[in-house]
Amino acid sequence: MLQEMKKQLTESIKKARESGELTAKQVYDITRDAVVQNTQKMRTGAKDLREISREAVTTSVQSLVDAEEAAEEKISAALHGAVDGIKQVESQIVETTYRELSQTKKQLREEEKKLADGLSEAFEGAKEAAGNFSAEIQTDIKTALSDAKLMSTELLGLTRDTVKEAVRKAIETGTNVEETVVNVTRDATSKALAEAHFSAERARKVSETVLSAAVEAAEELGSNVSETASAAAEGVRQGLTDTVVFIRESIAKTGKSVKDFTVEDLEQTKEDLEAVGDLFVETLRKVADSSGEVARDILHDLADDAKKAGSILREKAVAASHTVTEQLKELGSEVVHKTGEVGGKAAHVLGEETKELGERMLTVAKGAATGMWEGAKTAFHKKDNKEDKS
Repeated sequence: MLQEMKKQLTESIKKARESGELTAKQVYDITRDAVVQNTQKMRTGAKDLREISREAVTTSVQSLVDAEEAAEEKISAALHGAVDGIKQVESQIVETTYRELSQTKKQLREEEKKLADGLSEAFEGAKEAAGNFSAEIQTDIKTALSDAKLMSTELLGLTRDTVKEAVRKAIETGTNVEETVVNVTRDATSKALAEAHFSAERARKVSETVLSAAVEAAEELGSNVSETASAAAEGVRQGLTDTVVFIRESIAKTGKSVKDFTVEDLEQTKEDLEAVGDLFVETLRKVADSSGEVARDILHDLADDAKKAGSILREKAVAASHTVTEQLKELGSEVVHKTGEVGGKAAHVLGEETKELGERMLTVAKGAATGMWEGAKTAFHKKDNKEDKS
């Protein structure tokens, strides 16, 4: 495949040169098109793309040198053509995957709605069944029904209103308000997260829903706002911690049956666990910004405290992440095995590359140089637009 691409590049540049003036735009188009065609034909991984880029740039520039056309602008065009060709193919793949993912998410929402509707009907059926028994039995059935619903409030879309009502009543009762609010929000958070597969996005949504509902209850009553905001934040934190601990224990218990999990599932879980600490801080700040002055100050202070590396939630999340890492090693995940050496190397390379790019950006910004290809490409686009209109 690479030989075909090299031959195509050499012949195309030679043909363009023989036809008249060889422009930078021609060099760009020739290189990009050859790379696109070659990349689409190959089952490419990162190393393949590196090889394609290397050979494309080498062949194009060498062809320019042989034709005595190796001006800086044309060399820049060859390089950008190679990179943009790879970007074009990979972007198309990303776009296709995104569309498929969007369709999957839509289907998931539809299935969740069916589940919620079915569950609601089941609850109604159980409620109707209570009518066949004595008042005492009816009470027991209704109590059990309420407990069952509390295990599915997020699925039923009742989390916010349920938490808000519970906190409101706790404040009105006036007994052990803070302790009660902690228990209510902790329970609501952990149960809501247990309803479906754990993810950082789900944790963020549930945390925000529970915390904002509790704060709103206190603000609407105009009572115990400071205490409620603080207690609700603590309850949500504990609920998240409970979930993280549960995930760690569940994965640790799998032992030899770790192969029941896919590498992709575990890697995503690891990523989500590592994000929990930060998303909790983000949630505190987001709810703070939409709250009144008292709750806002309290929640921002708590967010500052939560950023500290020694927080219990972060410690538990890190521990859980390490457990997932060990299981990934059991599955032979290359990602885990290479993390250390690649990470160290990447940090060094990143530092050097950032320095280089920063210097170039500053030079261009000061007008001491121009992005050779950027100026040429802009001119080409203008020319193309004029040609399209004519």
